[in-house]
Amino acid sequence: MSKAVTRYWQGCLVALVAVVFMAACGLEVGDPVFEDQTLENGGNGTEPTPADELGGGQGAGTMTGTWLKLHLASSCVLNQEQLTWAYYLVDIEEDGVMLNEERRLCHLEMSPVLGFRPVASQAVLESIDFVILDQGYITSLLPGGSYVSATEVGLWGVDLEDPIGDTIPIDPEDEAVIDGDGDGNPGVSMKLEGSGCSRFMGQRQIISYFGTIMEPNDIRGSSATRTDIEVYGGTDTICELAPDVEPNDLHSIFRMVRVDGLGGAIDIADGDEITCDHVEPYMELMWEEREPDRDNCR
Repeated sequence: MSKAVTRYWQGCLVALVAVVFMAACGLEVGDPVFEDQTLENGGNGTEPTPADELGGGQGAGTMTGTWLKLHLASSCVLNQEQLTWAYYLVDIEEDGVMLNEERRLCHLEMSPVLGFRPVASQAVLESIDFVILDQGYITSLLPGGSYVSATEVGLWGVDLEDPIGDTIPIDPEDEAVIDGDGDGNPGVSMKLEGSGCSRFMGQRQIISYFGTIMEPNDIRGSSATRTDIEVYGGTDTICELAPDVEPNDLHSIFRMVRVDGLGGAIDIADGDEITCDHVEPYMELMWEEREPDRDNCR
């Protein structure tokens, strides 16, 4: 080996020893160049700008909070499409990767069939028993992520030991039939606008929602719905008739938007506790209006 090469490697060895020596002696490291970051709502270190429309905002980095949901459900009754607009407040709490969901039905509107429009009173809406059976989940909070709801089971005027497995009683004297809205009649009473009478009935509705994160505070998708009804009487014969309600899931949609002010979302209660009283001004902003289409039931 030449002397020049030998001197080169000796120099490298000296430099290496010096580096190790300085490390062993506790050479101080300079202050970090990154400033402390606070992840606030949107998770990007900045205070989110309040949105000026439903579904806007950077996102809260969590599903926990209060959301407004519209379910536009399509059903076929006597070969005619019946549309139901149901507006909920959904309180969500993250449980690891799963979601606990509690629902409040704030408003329900149904399109008429054969000239008769079913109308549920506020007492009926408040009497619905939403049974919690399972949890929902979400694959990602970013646009393109998928959302699957907890199963929505709503009991109207009946108290079933097994909310899914039990059949709805036929006999109004059955102990599982209750006076849900407190008007003295079995089940709940639904007015049939255009007929002048009311129907006494029990109902179970099972719904699952499958959606996509369009924006961090805006979820849209479809639903799978099953509705079972038993009639216990009415104030007139015409109201005792109850044709089958056939689900028409191909034409059913839902939209869910955050409304508690987190993550730059709209705060519909302006910092107060969110109740159904705050929902009405935002209902028509949730969807594009359409009329029932009989061709959807052919």
